[in-house]
Amino acid sequence: MNNVGSYHVDGVPDLSEDLENWMSRLPHELKQTPIIYLAIPGSHDSFTSKITSDSELAPDAEDSIKKLSFLGSLLKVFLVKWSRTQTYMAHDQLIRGIRYFDLRIGTRSGNQDLFIVHALYSAAVQSCLDEISAFLDTHTQEVVILDFQHFYGFTQNEHDRLMQMINKTFGTKLLPYNQHMNYVTLEYMTIQYRYQVICIYRSDAARFGQPLLWPSRSFPNPWPNTVSKTYLYEYLHNGLKNRPAKLGYITQCILTPPGWYIFKNLYSSLKKKCAIKLEESRSNWIENQSPGEGGMNIIIADFIELSDCKYVKEVVNVNQKLILNNKRY
Repeated sequence: MNNVGSYHVDGVPDLSEDLENWMSRLPHELKQTPIIYLAIPGSHDSFTSKITSDSELAPDAEDSIKKLSFLGSLLKVFLVKWSRTQTYMAHDQLIRGIRYFDLRIGTRSGNQDLFIVHALYSAAVQSCLDEISAFLDTHTQEVVILDFQHFYGFTQNEHDRLMQMINKTFGTKLLPYNQHMNYVTLEYMTIQYRYQVICIYRSDAARFGQPLLWPSRSFPNPWPNTVSKTYLYEYLHNGLKNRPAKLGYITQCILTPPGWYIFKNLYSSLKKKCAIKLEESRSNWIENQSPGEGGMNIIIADFIELSDCKYVKEVVNVNQKLILNNKRY
């Protein structure tokens, strides 16, 4: 998928010209830059596009929503509009440049599979991981970061099954955990050792005997939890200002509607009231960011395809500033 943009700055190439292969096409100096100092676009609640009005209520649904379950299909007609955060599944996001995925996993009564959830059930986890693995097989210098954020209805048995699934699906593509992250560059991962996946697992269930899973502390991921744009950008600014210097860092550039806001705008949708509403100011905010130590690293957004993937192109091209800074010295 080729996306020709207009982001040439002071002789620096447009890094987003080919989103499907943007990491592979980075200049050598950026491939030698620690991943924690690159700007990387990600998606929030990554695999919710399979949510439909036929989806069942998931275990992460708020109690207030569960109390309305007697409304049946009528409830879900409205809920779909506020639960679905993405239009595309894994492969279509990957060819549009997304390299970080936010996964919320739930169990399902009477079913051995594990599922993506966001108030309603979406796709089976295994199908999502298979799409990612297939893409990596044919894009050997691209890297993804998988962030298993939340687990609903899990016992240790479910954790064991999910961890086995991850290991079986990605195998030698998984980068082993190391608390020293400055050595982790694209060149180190894909050229020297052929690693392609960093897998964050935010549960104590992975504390022992899981050397291929990265703990939460490696990639702090603070949540703004607001529907106010003013508060959001203050929160993001303070977060980057105080981010740990030697770790990865995830910036959640999203608006999160509380229950009262959803009911007030019941006939609208998350896409209209939050994602589109945020788009212009987010562009301005990203333009003023820089990668590098103390700067922007991973950023996540809803509906990554808006305006022909403008958000993804903007984040990828923030890395131009690393090239410009090197040219000045």
